[in-house]
Amino acid sequence: MQSATTSGDGAKIASALDYVASKPPPGMPKWVAISKEGAEKAKKGDIDGAKASCKACHDLYKAEYKAKLRDAAF
Repeated sequence: MQSATTSGDGAKIASALDYVASKPPPGMPKWVAISKEGAEKAKKGDIDGAKASCKACHDLYKAEYKAKLRDAAF
Protein backbone atom coordinates (compact mmCIF):
# COMPACT_ATOMS: atom_id res chain seq x y z
CA MET A 1 0.00 0.00 0.00
CA GLN A 2 2.73 2.44 0.93
CA SER A 3 4.44 2.30 -2.45
CA ALA A 4 1.13 3.05 -4.15
CA THR A 5 0.32 6.01 -1.90
CA THR A 6 3.86 7.35 -2.09
CA SER A 7 3.75 7.29 -5.88
CA GLY A 8 0.43 9.12 -5.93
CA ASP A 9 -0.83 6.71 -8.59
CA GLY A 10 -4.60 6.65 -8.20
CA ALA A 11 -5.03 3.42 -10.14
CA LYS A 12 -2.49 1.59 -7.96
CA ILE A 13 -4.01 2.98 -4.78
CA ALA A 14 -7.51 1.97 -5.91
CA SER A 15 -6.33 -1.52 -6.79
CA ALA A 16 -4.62 -1.94 -3.42
CA LEU A 17 -7.67 -0.67 -1.53
CA ASP A 18 -10.00 -2.93 -3.51
CA TYR A 19 -7.75 -5.86 -2.55
CA VAL A 20 -7.82 -4.82 1.11
CA ALA A 21 -11.62 -4.50 0.95
CA SER A 22 -11.81 -8.12 -0.23
CA LYS A 23 -10.10 -9.34 2.97
CA PRO A 24 -12.08 -7.98 5.91
CA PRO A 25 -10.97 -9.31 9.29
CA PRO A 26 -13.68 -10.62 11.58
CA GLY A 27 -15.06 -8.09 14.02
CA MET A 28 -14.08 -5.06 11.95
CA PRO A 29 -17.37 -4.17 10.28
CA LYS A 30 -16.39 -0.82 8.74
CA TRP A 31 -13.24 -2.21 7.06
CA VAL A 32 -14.87 -2.87 3.68
CA ALA A 33 -16.79 0.41 3.49
CA ILE A 34 -13.75 2.49 4.39
CA SER A 35 -11.56 0.65 1.88
CA LYS A 36 -14.11 0.95 -0.92
CA GLU A 37 -14.61 4.65 -0.17
CA GLY A 38 -10.86 5.19 -0.45
CA ALA A 39 -10.70 3.21 -3.68
CA GLU A 40 -13.45 5.32 -5.24
CA LYS A 41 -11.66 8.51 -4.23
CA ALA A 42 -8.41 7.21 -5.71
CA LYS A 43 -10.17 6.30 -8.97
CA LYS A 44 -11.41 9.90 -9.20
CA GLY A 45 -7.90 11.24 -8.62
CA ASP A 46 -8.54 12.35 -5.05
CA ILE A 47 -5.29 11.00 -3.61
CA ASP A 48 -5.56 13.02 -0.41
CA GLY A 49 -9.10 11.70 0.10
CA ALA A 50 -7.91 8.14 -0.44
CA LYS A 51 -5.12 8.65 2.08
CA ALA A 52 -7.66 10.07 4.53
CA SER A 53 -9.64 6.84 4.19
CA CYS A 54 -6.49 4.87 5.01
CA LYS A 55 -5.96 7.02 8.07
CA ALA A 56 -9.58 6.57 9.16
CA CYS A 57 -9.22 2.79 8.99
CA HIS A 58 -5.88 2.84 10.78
CA ASP A 59 -7.27 5.09 13.50
CA LEU A 60 -10.22 2.75 13.96
CA TYR A 61 -8.57 -0.67 13.67
CA LYS A 62 -4.77 -0.57 13.84
CA ALA A 63 -4.40 -1.28 17.56
CA GLU A 64 -6.97 -4.08 17.50
CA TYR A 65 -5.52 -5.58 14.32
CA LYS A 66 -2.01 -5.59 15.77
CA ALA A 67 -3.21 -7.06 19.06
CA LYS A 68 -5.30 -9.85 17.54
CA LEU A 69 -4.04 -10.51 14.00
CA ARG A 70 -0.44 -9.35 13.79
CA ASP A 71 0.86 -12.85 13.00
CA ALA A 72 -2.07 -13.95 10.83
CA ALA A 73 -1.57 -14.32 7.10
CA PHE A 74 -3.28 -11.58 5.10
